Amino acid sequence: MPDIRADEILTQKHKRAYIQYGGARPNNPVAYQGQDAQYMSIDGVSVPELGGIDPIWVPDPRRVGKYKLVGRRYSPADLVTATLNIREKHGSIPRQLLSGCTFNLYETSGICGNLMDFVGGWSDYVMLYTGAVVTEKDLGTRTAFDSDEEIVDGLSLVLSSAYPVGSLAFGEGASAQVDREAIDIVFGAPNGCDDCDNGDKRLYAIIATSGAGSPGLPPELVYSVDGGLTWAQANVNTAGAAEALYAVDVVGNYLVVIGADAYHIAEINASTGVPGTFSKITAGFVASKSPRDIYVAGPREVYFVGLGGYVYKSVDITAGVTVLNAGSATTANLNRVKGRGDTIVAVGASGTVIRSVNRGVTFAATTAAPAGTLNINAVEVLDKDRYWVGTDFAAHLYYTLNGGESWIEQSFEGQNTGVIEDIVFATDEVGYFVHTTSTPTARLFTTWDGGADWTRRANRIINWPTFNRANRIAVPATEDPGYAANAIAVAGLAGNGVDGIVLMGYAARQ
Repeated sequence: MPDIRADEILTQKHKRAYIQYGGARPNNPVAYQGQDAQYMSIDGVSVPELGGIDPIWVPDPRRVGKYKLVGRRYSPADLVTATLNIREKHGSIPRQLLSGCTFNLYETSGICGNLMDFVGGWSDYVMLYTGAVVTEKDLGTRTAFDSDEEIVDGLSLVLSSAYPVGSLAFGEGASAQVDREAIDIVFGAPNGCDDCDNGDKRLYAIIATSGAGSPGLPPELVYSVDGGLTWAQANVNTAGAAEALYAVDVVGNYLVVIGADAYHIAEINASTGVPGTFSKITAGFVASKSPRDIYVAGPREVYFVGLGGYVYKSVDITAGVTVLNAGSATTANLNRVKGRGDTIVAVGASGTVIRSVNRGVTFAATTAAPAGTLNINAVEVLDKDRYWVGTDFAAHLYYTLNGGESWIEQSFEGQNTGVIEDIVFATDEVGYFVHTTSTPTARLFTTWDGGADWTRRANRIINWPTFNRANRIAVPATEDPGYAANAIAVAGLAGNGVDGIVLMGYAARQ
């Protein structure tokens, strides 16, 4: 029998609109339609997938006047377009009648929730419309002889992107292989010949060495090439020696693992994603100035930071490194490094933040230091001016919008205790950081408005288990924001304080 209460299909009653003037920035609040902003509706959204597909023909080798199809020629997609309809309210000049700035729109969807709660009121997904620029304003009929219709202004928009953010359901992977702490994890590059590989299938995690016994258990790599359905493992130190590991990343067709005074490389099979045998590279590293983290700007531009403020660079990952900065910008130990474009930022002990704005030619401390004498464990770089950092003891989260001239502390639930271990942004809007409380208990926070709001509520993060520490976060290596924003992997220490844990979080796709 039909059920009059059936509500399986999304309709417009399930949706609400929000606007963020100035775009995704931590200092730009999100405004709700009809309350903090005027009444709005989003209409006519067009999201081109491709600009076009054209055939490539050659003469048929057997028949005169006939042709053979030998390929297809793709052209890039046009930008996203939409219309924003705004109903004018009494009491002030409508903002849309003035020249405006770039803005973001957000469309929440849900059933039975409080949809005016941007962070926790949705249950289906949030649609993000980013980088909106107004190209034309249709002010419509303003006065009439025999009508009393509402005044509606139609704004024609061109946008940077339109993509959804859903609920991330977490599950543990490689539980049989991960019997020690998981130190770091990274997504591999997608298989270029697989149209359905969006950069979220290949995962590589490094597992800590064990000092127990003699010589102890060597460090290991665990990996999956099918999105975590199956896992395998390999020794990183092929000599079988116990050795500390610090970070893992992908450089071209090589997997690179940082060890003590060296790094290990293994060539990745481009078709299968399976890594080959590891080789240890020591060339160029200075004794007692061991590397601790890696930033890959490109296959021929790889940066390492380490003890004593040393910065190294590799232009051929098979041949070692050269010293780029011998502790001249700082002598503090450097823990992490990230970059974007010409900008490279490294952070470390005693509140150290150094940066280069010329791709590593020179480094200098930022004008202001955000964290006093606290050690900085986490850093993310969004552009030449916007960075995020997180501290260890008495956890603090800071951001700068002016390249370190000044810093602003971002509040979050549980700040001032524990450690912020890592921070990563998948897109300009969607970011994550992991926080370990003093209990210890690992927690994951996320944002989808550029850091204006941070949350760990269950509508975005579900099935998050209880365990001791999350060390590193990884997001897919893809330029598609919809896939980048809806998959995440986490490496850490299990609840018993001995085993490791590898978690994967994916938003449901029907």
